[in-house]
Amino acid sequence: MLFNLLVLIVTICTFAVQEFIPPIEIANMATLFLPAVFFMCASVAVPFMMMLVLAFVTGIIWDARYLPPAVMDVVQQPETLSLLGGTGGDSSLMGGNLAFGVSVMLFGLLGAFMQGVRPLFKRGRLELPVLMVGAVTFIWLMAQYLLITFMRGSFNFPQGVWSKMVTDTLLSMLVAPLIFLVLHWMARLSSYEIKYEGLRYNFDGR
Repeated sequence: MLFNLLVLIVTICTFAVQEFIPPIEIANMATLFLPAVFFMCASVAVPFMMMLVLAFVTGIIWDARYLPPAVMDVVQQPETLSLLGGTGGDSSLMGGNLAFGVSVMLFGLLGAFMQGVRPLFKRGRLELPVLMVGAVTFIWLMAQYLLITFMRGSFNFPQGVWSKMVTDTLLSMLVAPLIFLVLHWMARLSSYEIKYEGLRYNFDGR
């Protein structure tokens, strides 16, 4: 289906765009994780099997590009998180990394949660989908941080970690409506209809 192909292509392109997105200094170095946020938004527009394909592609590319090295210097930047959840504020939180492929499982689980709001998305109601994007983004960051600290054998939650997760989450919610609009435009372009439990919605209004 043309829509699914377009979504897959745009998902891959978001990784290139991510390289040019700087952190926002005035917002506690908030970072927009565009590939992850786009995946969360696309999960409410594509069928379940296509969501799993997107989760696999996004997770594999994410781990290949952003999996942290065995030793992470968090002393120089204690106020920020790394692209993979990160650490903050404690020199004891050094070293350790997630296994390759963990992001695939995380994206798959979170994408399944996003599938639950597809009926609202197909009716053009974006309030709850936007809130869900923020919720799953926070869960995604938290899950990675917990996995990293668990592998290091030391659970530590400095203040900078919580504030960074909150600002990143708010930024994802701010961008989510724009991504939903792009998905609606792509759906109209490809004459795509979302189908959910026998209900049909045609994006071109016919």
